[in-house]
Amino acid sequence: MFQNTSLVLVLLAVFATATHAQLVGESCAPAACGNLTIKYPFWLRGRQPAYCGHPTFAVTCDDDDDPTGATASPPPSLNGSYLRVLAIHYGNSSVVAFHANLVESSACRATRFNMSSSLALSLLAVSRANAGLLFSANCSRTPPTGSLPVNCTGFSGGGEWFLSLNRMYDPGGPARAVDTVGCQYSVVPVLPWSELRSARDYAGLVRRGFLLEWTSVPVDCAACNASGGECRYDAGAMGFGCSCPGGRLQPATCAEKSSARSSRNE
Repeated sequence: MFQNTSLVLVLLAVFATATHAQLVGESCAPAACGNLTIKYPFWLRGRQPAYCGHPTFAVTCDDDDDPTGATASPPPSLNGSYLRVLAIHYGNSSVVAFHANLVESSACRATRFNMSSSLALSLLAVSRANAGLLFSANCSRTPPTGSLPVNCTGFSGGGEWFLSLNRMYDPGGPARAVDTVGCQYSVVPVLPWSELRSARDYAGLVRRGFLLEWTSVPVDCAACNASGGECRYDAGAMGFGCSCPGGRLQPATCAEKSSARSSRNE
């Protein structure tokens, strides 16, 4: 029994050492994907080790398929989803993205779309700073003021829908409940400064994207970098790690004294 226990402890020590070596091994310097700079909590799938960012923030750069740049590549995808990334703002923890399924089809597809469900397993949330395109049909009251008719005959759940723009995005519907009394409706987020003059504006508004925010990654990566370290995602600890000179892995910055985690793994 004692021999078995000793063997387990040895194997755990070997695994911890190997994991530590992987985390402090290859560099996680910021990488380029088109006009985007990819850095923690994001990482480039296929170009960087998975520890360079949070698991749900993997970015796939489609220009890998044509390194010559001879053909135009679509914007990078987020974590293998239909979300295409247009910009990342690290200063305020936000992303501008569009949903490929909404761009590549008619406006009628949006009448059956639920943005919240497409982000169900993500640490990103649709920002309430967005405006919202409201699709409504079969309303018991007059559609919202300024609504534009959209003919969806022949489309599942079709018929005549009305399209309007709300200045405040709310996934549960517009702030004025009267706008959706007795209605079928769907809300698609768009950038806050969007303008809707005709139903033909739909495609352009959706292609310009909407704001997403991340708030569930409470890490000061800048502090780690400023202390001479590189940011890592420690899958073993399911959290952030700061890879420091000399092979140390610290919980936050390289300025800290050697922690239990680093001394255990060294």
